Amino acid sequence: MLWAVAAVALIATPAVAQSGDLSGTWAFQTQPYGDQQFGVVMSGVAIATASAPNRYDIRLIANELIIERASGRSQTITARQTCTGEDAGGQFNITCQMAEPVEGYEPDNFVLQRGEADQLVGVLSSATSGQVTFTRVR
Repeated sequence: MLWAVAAVALIATPAVAQSGDLSGTWAFQTQPYGDQQFGVVMSGVAIATASAPNRYDIRLIANELIIERASGRSQTITARQTCTGEDAGGQFNITCQMAEPVEGYEPDNFVLQRGEADQLVGVLSSATSGQVTFTRVR
């Protein structure tokens, strides 16, 4: 009987360890943000690969839709970024650098916490800020 309990514990251990793993493909979207002149929504994808315990290398593509409030004109800016992620004490910090320069675009940073199943929620903290949700795609 004791052997059976030990076997179940050994089998369950990898699943528990993997449940904290943030590796994978994540889709993300912000709530609308901006100012009196412009409304902005950002969405994109982040691919996270474990590089060390609690650390990740992340490739991130952000699409920022900018709408001029007065005219309704819009433009989309796409930014490719290389990022590092650190899972520290229940907070997942993503710090990015531009992989390809985009005029007038600052690298994005995110401060996230675990939300509901397969979600990370928090804030975009860059040239501006807004609420953001990351959802695991795979």
